[in-house]
Amino acid sequence: MKSKIIALGHMAGEDIVTNDYFVKKGLDTSDQWIKERTGIKTRHFVKPETASSDLGYMAAKMCLDNANRLATDIDLIITATSTPDYISFPSTACLIQKKLGCSTIPAFDISAACSGFCYALTTADAFIQSKKFKRILVIGVDCLSTITNMNDRGTCILFGDAAGAALLESSEDDTSGIISSSIQADGNLSDILIVPKGGSKYPFNSNVANEALHYIKMDGSTVFKQAIKIVVSEIKKALSELNLKTEDVDYLVCHQANQRILDKITEHLNIPKEKCLANIHNYGNTSAASIPLVLSEFNKDKGFKKGDLLILAGFGAGFTWGISILRW
Repeated sequence: MKSKIIALGHMAGEDIVTNDYFVKKGLDTSDQWIKERTGIKTRHFVKPETASSDLGYMAAKMCLDNANRLATDIDLIITATSTPDYISFPSTACLIQKKLGCSTIPAFDISAACSGFCYALTTADAFIQSKKFKRILVIGVDCLSTITNMNDRGTCILFGDAAGAALLESSEDDTSGIISSSIQADGNLSDILIVPKGGSKYPFNSNVANEALHYIKMDGSTVFKQAIKIVVSEIKKALSELNLKTEDVDYLVCHQANQRILDKITEHLNIPKEKCLANIHNYGNTSAASIPLVLSEFNKDKGFKKGDLLILAGFGAGFTWGISILRW
């Protein structure tokens, strides 16, 4: 038995923010500078009072409509997010469950930052293979604009707000579905991408607010190097275990952190750039939403073909990473 993605959906924040937005704010940057270093032209921000559960619900609704399924057909909801509606509880997954109207089924959040969707997908795959659940809604959603210091040039130009959803079902068809899925982490790298204060270790107060330590802090160069090294190594390992080669890959779908990271990964793997799906130029880094957002948008516009071999590769704060290989 395999788990199979039968439908996808996505939604982005309503406000489209160009690079000139940051120039007009007085930051020492330019449209050209941002595009050259990140590949980003625009990103989407949510409007005030729009939360992760709102975007997640809309992506989930689109996904279910595409699958011709009702919310009451779902057995479980797993939501990957680093920007929950509420800092502690209830979970964003439960709020999405309420909006969908499928009460009593289990729903929970996963926190693995930009690897969140891969972590949630691997978890869902394990549940389906164990026959615990048959149909699972997996959502990746983040509203990073809400935890980003808009005066910090090193981070504010990178992030955007979006959600992506995938509906997984159990399948007896051995020719398609997830064929490999793994997740890993290295807590020794936990300080290279972090929101320093505002949690239980350093609770939020006026001093934290004044120091702007409740926003994202990132060691960009270290993240850049670690992402490339880890992802390239793990993809090679996963393919080798399946007796596959990079030439067999139809599409590489990496977390959309930086276009230069994507270019380096494809270069090291010797995968043609046209096989690496990317929409970072339009959305920026949307964390847990980035992989399902790319998948859903491409599938809507062009469509995957049956038998296509896809590699999904997530990496992010923690430091976490996950690799999933599937046949469409």
